[in-house]
Amino acid sequence: MSFIKTTVLAGVIGITASAASAADLPRRLFMPAAPVLVDTRDSWYLRGDVGYAHYKRPEADYTSGLISGSMSREHIGDNAVVGVGIGYRFSPMFRADVTVDHRFHSRFKGLPADGGFATGSVSDRARFETSTAMFNTYADLGTYRGITPYVGAGIGVAHNIISDYTRTTDALGVITQERLAGGDDYNFAWALMAGVGYKLSNSFTLDLGYRYLSLGDVKTRGYADGAGADVESVGTHEVRFGVRYAFQ
Repeated sequence: MSFIKTTVLAGVIGITASAASAADLPRRLFMPAAPVLVDTRDSWYLRGDVGYAHYKRPEADYTSGLISGSMSREHIGDNAVVGVGIGYRFSPMFRADVTVDHRFHSRFKGLPADGGFATGSVSDRARFETSTAMFNTYADLGTYRGITPYVGAGIGVAHNIISDYTRTTDALGVITQERLAGGDDYNFAWALMAGVGYKLSNSFTLDLGYRYLSLGDVKTRGYADGAGADVESVGTHEVRFGVRYAFQ
C-alpha cells in the first residue's frame, strides 16, 4: 500500500510540474496570433487605379417604325477602366473616398427579335462608354503580415453614352445600313467592393480589388420616335489594381 501511495503521489507531482511548464511556454505555440489593425493616424490620401471591366449582359429594347420589341443576344464588349480619387482615413478600420472613373469605348451589339422582320434580319451595332463619380466607404478588416482585407460600398452617378449607332437590314439578300442618332443619360449608380491592401511604407499602399458596379441605362435620341434602342440594366464586374498615397 505504501508503494501505491508513493507512486500516485509521484504521478500527481509530475502532472503538476508538466502543467506549470506548459503555462510558461509562449502562447504562440498553442494559438496563432490574431490579426491586428495598423495604428494608422487620421489622414488624407490620394489614389489611382487601372482595371479590366467585364460587362454583364444588358437588357435592350428596340423600335423600328411601327415595330418594337426586345433584343436578343445583347452584348457590350469588355474594356479598360482608369480612375483617380481622394479619400480620408477616419480610424484604423474606417475610411472613405470620392472617385472619378472612365471606361473606354466598348462595342454594343444586339439582334432585334424576328417578329415583324419576316422578310429578313436586322442587327444593331454601336459604341458604348461611361464615366462615374462615386462616394465610397470601406471597412478594413485587420492586418496580417502587411496585408489588409477590406469590404466596401459606394453610391454615385453614371454618365452613359451610346454613339455611332448603325442598324443593318438584310432583306432577301439586299443589305442596307441606317445611321441612327446616339444618346446619353445620367443615372444613379451603386457599387460593392472587396479586396486587399498591401502596405509598402507609411505612405504607399498597393490595392488589388474587385468591384461590381450598376450603371443604369441609356437610350438613343430617336428611341421614342420609332428609330433606336433602349439599353437597360448595364453593369460591370471589375478587377482593379491601384496605389494609395497617404499624407503624413
